[in-house]
Amino acid sequence: MELTKDITLGVYIPRKTTVHQADPRSKILLTILLITLLFFIKTYTAYGVYALFALFLVWISQIPLGYAVKGLKPMIPVLIIMWIFQLFLQKPDHAQVIFSLGFLEATDVGLRMGTLMSIRVLLLFLITTILTMATSMVELTDGIEALLKLFRKIGVPSHELAMTMVIALRFVPTLAEEMEKIVKAQMARGVDFDRGNFIQKTAKVFPIFLPLFLNAFKRAEDLIIAMEARNYTGGGGRTKMRQLRMGPADTKAFAAVLLFTLILVAVIRLFPPPIQI
Repeated sequence: MELTKDITLGVYIPRKTTVHQADPRSKILLTILLITLLFFIKTYTAYGVYALFALFLVWISQIPLGYAVKGLKPMIPVLIIMWIFQLFLQKPDHAQVIFSLGFLEATDVGLRMGTLMSIRVLLLFLITTILTMATSMVELTDGIEALLKLFRKIGVPSHELAMTMVIALRFVPTLAEEMEKIVKAQMARGVDFDRGNFIQKTAKVFPIFLPLFLNAFKRAEDLIIAMEARNYTGGGGRTKMRQLRMGPADTKAFAAVLLFTLILVAVIRLFPPPIQI
């Protein structure tokens, strides 16, 4: 069982592209805008246009498409469960029953909602993955801190908050590697994770989390000791070796996303959802 090969979130792929050269503040703001647009889409046509733009971003970022899509694999079980819940629980007055399983009734609205929400989560994860693959952790930290600097006047610790968010993102692949080691150790002791029904398989996973959390707390403690040994004092009085500046790459990025937003709005207005949801 190899878990790390399917973890792409938080992995940086260095390239010399327009996306990589853009200011991290621009990339973060545009990513937030793209994620916001997802919540206004309610048709398959609009999602198709959005998916094409996401693939365009993958292409111009020179990120291997297979590697970017591979990170979606761990989310499939969660998406299936979410889809099933939407299928049977969405029962508005105008919904039509597709089929029944005992007291459970699947409706056309539930089918549509479940499918659209699954596509939305997949695209959201893909857009976030493109951001992390095209932006190093140092740049992400500087960009988030710069954007949060406006809130420092009301007592928000922008530097500490940005550092915490990026460290959490950075340790996603590390925790996956730790989990893979624990799973292989359990398998070496005779545990078969592929045998049994869903409940039995789930019960076998629970003993993995205790050593995983213990290792995570130990890594966090080691990181704290290392930062204190280097006299880390937070954001107060700290200077930057690399100053963030907007450039031509940022202009191209904003123009591309603005053009895509206009096209997406036009598609949404031209192709309204056939079912009121």
